[in-house]
Amino acid sequence: MVPKTLPLSRSEYERVASPNIARAAWHKPVLRPLDLAGRPLLVKDYRPCPLLFRLTWGRAMVAREQSIYEALEGLPGVPAFAGLLDRDAFAVERIAGRDLSAFRRGEVPPPFLDRLEEVVRTMHDRGVVHLDLRQRRNVVVADGWRPVVIDFASALRLPRGSELLRLLGLLDLSGVSKLRRKHAPETLRENDRDLLRLMRRRPFFESRARRRAEARARAGKPPLPPI
Repeated sequence: MVPKTLPLSRSEYERVASPNIARAAWHKPVLRPLDLAGRPLLVKDYRPCPLLFRLTWGRAMVAREQSIYEALEGLPGVPAFAGLLDRDAFAVERIAGRDLSAFRRGEVPPPFLDRLEEVVRTMHDRGVVHLDLRQRRNVVVADGWRPVVIDFASALRLPRGSELLRLLGLLDLSGVSKLRRKHAPETLRENDRDLLRLMRRRPFFESRARRRAEARARAGKPPLPPI
Protein backbone atom coordinates (compact mmCIF):
# COMPACT_ATOMS: atom_id res chain seq x y z
CA MET A 1 0.00 0.00 0.00
CA VAL A 2 1.33 3.44 -0.94
CA PRO A 3 1.25 5.62 2.20
CA LYS A 4 -0.89 8.74 2.17
CA THR A 5 1.09 11.98 2.18
CA LEU A 6 0.06 15.56 2.87
CA PRO A 7 0.10 17.86 -0.19
CA LEU A 8 2.59 20.31 1.31
CA SER A 9 6.28 20.39 2.14
CA ARG A 10 7.88 20.74 5.55
CA SER A 11 8.72 24.40 4.89
CA GLU A 12 5.15 25.15 3.78
CA TYR A 13 3.82 23.39 6.88
CA GLU A 14 6.04 25.43 9.20
CA ARG A 15 4.75 28.59 7.58
CA VAL A 16 1.01 27.87 7.83
CA ALA A 17 0.56 25.65 10.90
CA SER A 18 -0.82 27.09 14.12
CA PRO A 19 1.32 27.29 17.29
CA ASN A 20 1.80 23.98 19.07
CA ILE A 21 -0.83 23.04 21.63
CA ALA A 22 0.99 20.32 23.56
CA ARG A 23 4.58 19.43 24.46
CA ALA A 24 4.87 17.70 27.82
CA ALA A 25 8.57 16.74 27.67
CA TRP A 26 11.61 16.62 25.41
CA HIS A 27 10.74 13.12 24.21
CA LYS A 28 7.13 13.95 23.39
CA PRO A 29 6.02 14.98 19.90
CA VAL A 30 4.65 18.45 19.25
CA LEU A 31 0.94 18.65 18.42
CA ARG A 32 -0.08 21.46 16.06
CA PRO A 33 -3.45 22.28 14.48
CA LEU A 34 -3.45 22.63 10.72
CA ASP A 35 -6.27 23.71 8.43
CA LEU A 36 -5.63 22.24 5.00
CA ALA A 37 -8.08 23.12 2.21
CA GLY A 38 -10.78 23.69 4.79
CA ARG A 39 -10.11 20.39 6.55
CA PRO A 40 -9.19 20.65 10.27
CA LEU A 41 -6.20 18.43 11.05
CA LEU A 42 -3.89 17.74 13.95
CA VAL A 43 -0.21 17.17 13.20
CA LYS A 44 1.93 14.99 15.45
CA ASP A 45 5.54 15.99 14.88
CA TYR A 46 8.74 14.49 16.28
CA ARG A 47 11.03 16.91 14.39
CA PRO A 48 11.63 19.13 17.49
CA CYS A 49 12.91 16.13 19.50
CA PRO A 50 16.68 15.52 19.90
CA LEU A 51 18.22 14.17 16.72
CA LEU A 52 19.11 10.63 17.83
CA PHE A 53 15.73 10.15 19.52
CA ARG A 54 13.90 11.49 16.47
CA LEU A 55 15.77 9.26 14.00
CA THR A 56 15.14 6.12 16.05
CA TRP A 57 12.16 6.11 18.38
CA GLY A 58 10.36 9.03 16.74
CA ARG A 59 10.35 7.57 13.24
CA ALA A 60 9.45 4.13 14.56
CA MET A 61 6.44 5.65 16.34
CA VAL A 62 5.33 7.50 13.21
CA ALA A 63 5.48 4.27 11.19
CA ARG A 64 3.64 2.31 13.89
CA GLU A 65 0.82 4.79 14.30
CA GLN A 66 0.48 5.05 10.52
CA SER A 67 0.03 1.27 10.38
CA ILE A 68 -2.60 1.37 13.14
CA TYR A 69 -4.61 4.15 11.51
CA GLU A 70 -4.49 2.25 8.21
CA ALA A 71 -5.92 -0.83 9.95
CA LEU A 72 -8.74 1.31 11.38
CA GLU A 73 -9.45 3.26 8.20
CA GLY A 74 -13.12 4.08 7.78
CA LEU A 75 -14.07 3.07 11.32
CA PRO A 76 -16.52 5.55 12.90
CA GLY A 77 -15.18 6.58 16.27
CA VAL A 78 -11.53 6.87 15.18
CA PRO A 79 -9.97 9.99 13.61
CA ALA A 80 -9.21 9.57 9.92
CA PHE A 81 -5.56 9.37 8.93
CA ALA A 82 -4.81 12.36 6.69
CA GLY A 83 -1.27 11.44 5.67
CA LEU A 84 2.44 11.74 6.35
CA LEU A 85 4.12 15.12 6.31
CA ASP A 86 7.50 13.38 6.20
CA ARG A 87 9.18 10.57 8.16
CA ASP A 88 8.96 12.64 11.34
CA ALA A 89 5.32 13.72 11.31
CA PHE A 90 1.81 12.75 10.33
CA ALA A 91 -1.64 14.30 10.48
CA VAL A 92 -5.04 13.00 11.51
CA GLU A 93 -8.53 14.44 11.49
CA ARG A 94 -8.95 17.05 14.25
CA ILE A 95 -12.02 16.22 16.33
CA ALA A 96 -14.12 19.06 17.74
CA GLY A 97 -15.37 18.29 21.23
CA ARG A 98 -14.33 17.76 24.84
CA ASP A 99 -12.72 14.70 26.35
CA LEU A 100 -14.46 12.72 29.08
CA SER A 101 -12.43 14.33 31.86
CA ALA A 102 -14.54 17.48 31.33
CA PHE A 103 -17.72 15.66 32.38
CA ARG A 104 -18.98 14.78 35.84
CA ARG A 105 -20.92 11.73 36.92
CA GLY A 106 -24.40 11.71 35.47
CA GLU A 107 -23.61 14.08 32.60
CA VAL A 108 -22.76 11.37 30.06
CA PRO A 109 -25.79 9.48 28.69
CA PRO A 110 -25.48 5.67 28.99
CA PRO A 111 -25.91 5.10 25.21
CA PHE A 112 -22.64 7.00 24.70
CA LEU A 113 -20.80 4.35 26.71
CA ASP A 114 -22.53 1.56 24.79
CA ARG A 115 -21.39 3.12 21.50
CA LEU A 116 -17.86 3.53 22.88
CA GLU A 117 -17.73 -0.17 23.69
CA GLU A 118 -18.88 -0.98 20.15
CA VAL A 119 -16.02 1.13 18.75
CA VAL A 120 -13.49 -0.65 20.96
CA ARG A 121 -14.74 -4.12 20.04
CA THR A 122 -14.61 -3.24 16.33
CA MET A 123 -11.02 -2.05 16.79
CA HIS A 124 -10.23 -5.48 18.25
CA ASP A 125 -11.91 -7.15 15.29
CA ARG A 126 -9.40 -5.29 13.09
CA GLY A 127 -6.44 -6.43 15.20
CA VAL A 128 -5.80 -3.22 17.16
CA VAL A 129 -5.66 -2.73 20.93
CA HIS A 130 -5.46 0.81 22.33
CA LEU A 131 -4.04 0.00 25.80
CA ASP A 132 -4.69 3.44 27.31
CA LEU A 133 -8.48 3.69 27.57
CA ARG A 134 -8.39 3.97 31.34
CA GLN A 135 -7.41 7.59 30.69
CA ARG A 136 -10.51 9.70 30.12
CA ARG A 137 -8.59 12.21 28.02
CA ASN A 138 -8.33 9.58 25.26
CA VAL A 139 -12.08 9.55 24.63
CA VAL A 140 -13.60 12.63 23.01
CA VAL A 141 -17.29 13.50 23.09
CA ALA A 142 -17.98 14.76 19.57
CA ASP A 143 -21.15 16.34 18.20
CA GLY A 144 -24.30 14.36 18.85
CA TRP A 145 -22.69 12.46 21.75
CA ARG A 146 -20.51 10.54 19.33
CA PRO A 147 -17.54 8.76 21.01
CA VAL A 148 -14.15 9.16 19.35
CA VAL A 149 -11.06 7.31 20.56
CA ILE A 150 -7.85 9.31 20.16
CA ASP A 151 -4.09 9.02 20.79
CA PHE A 152 -2.86 5.64 19.59
CA ALA A 153 0.71 6.13 20.84
CA SER A 154 0.39 3.10 23.14
CA ALA A 155 -1.61 0.98 20.70
CA LEU A 156 -0.51 -2.28 19.11
CA ARG A 157 -1.50 -4.03 15.89
CA LEU A 158 -1.65 -7.78 16.42
CA PRO A 159 -2.69 -10.84 14.39
CA ARG A 160 -6.46 -11.11 14.29
CA GLY A 161 -7.82 -13.88 16.47
CA SER A 162 -4.56 -14.26 18.43
CA GLU A 163 -4.57 -15.07 22.13
CA LEU A 164 -2.44 -11.99 22.84
CA LEU A 165 -5.01 -9.80 21.11
CA ARG A 166 -7.77 -11.35 23.23
CA LEU A 167 -5.87 -10.87 26.49
CA LEU A 168 -4.78 -7.30 25.80
CA GLY A 169 -8.28 -6.56 24.57
CA LEU A 170 -9.48 -7.23 28.11
CA LEU A 171 -7.42 -4.24 29.24
CA ASP A 172 -9.27 -2.03 26.77
CA LEU A 173 -12.65 -3.39 27.81
CA SER A 174 -11.79 -2.92 31.48
CA GLY A 175 -11.03 0.71 30.61
CA VAL A 176 -14.54 1.09 29.21
CA SER A 177 -15.91 -0.58 32.35
CA LYS A 178 -13.97 1.91 34.44
CA LEU A 179 -15.54 4.75 32.48
CA ARG A 180 -18.97 3.25 33.13
CA ARG A 181 -18.24 3.12 36.85
CA LYS A 182 -17.08 6.74 36.80
CA HIS A 183 -19.84 8.28 34.67
CA ALA A 184 -22.86 5.96 34.84
CA PRO A 185 -22.39 3.32 37.57
CA GLU A 186 -25.99 2.21 37.17
CA THR A 187 -25.04 0.75 33.77
CA LEU A 188 -22.38 -1.61 35.18
CA ARG A 189 -23.09 -5.19 34.18
CA GLU A 190 -21.76 -8.37 35.73
CA ASN A 191 -19.09 -8.74 33.04
CA ASP A 192 -17.94 -5.15 33.78
CA ARG A 193 -17.58 -6.01 37.45
CA ASP A 194 -15.68 -9.18 36.55
CA LEU A 195 -13.24 -7.20 34.41
CA LEU A 196 -12.66 -4.60 37.11
CA ARG A 197 -12.08 -7.29 39.71
CA LEU A 198 -9.67 -9.05 37.37
CA MET A 199 -7.62 -5.90 36.88
CA ARG A 200 -7.57 -5.12 40.59
CA ARG A 201 -6.29 -8.60 41.43
CA ARG A 202 -3.16 -7.92 39.43
CA PRO A 203 -0.41 -6.43 41.65
CA PHE A 204 0.07 -3.29 39.56
CA PHE A 205 -3.60 -2.36 39.48
CA GLU A 206 -4.09 -3.42 43.09
CA SER A 207 -1.37 -1.07 44.35
CA ARG A 208 -2.63 1.70 42.06
CA ALA A 209 -6.17 1.27 43.39
CA ARG A 210 -4.87 1.44 46.93
CA ARG A 211 -2.95 4.65 46.22
CA ARG A 212 -6.03 6.22 44.65
CA ALA A 213 -8.19 5.24 47.63
CA GLU A 214 -5.66 6.76 50.02
CA ALA A 215 -5.47 9.95 47.94
CA ARG A 216 -9.26 10.30 47.93
CA ALA A 217 -9.35 9.82 51.70
CA ARG A 218 -6.67 12.50 52.22
CA ALA A 219 -8.65 14.89 50.02
CA GLY A 220 -11.84 14.23 51.98
CA LYS A 221 -13.56 12.64 48.98
CA PRO A 222 -15.94 9.67 49.37
CA PRO A 223 -14.68 6.25 48.26
CA LEU A 224 -15.54 5.01 44.80
CA PRO A 225 -18.58 2.72 44.64
CA PRO A 226 -17.80 -0.99 45.12
CA ILE A 227 -17.60 -3.27 42.10
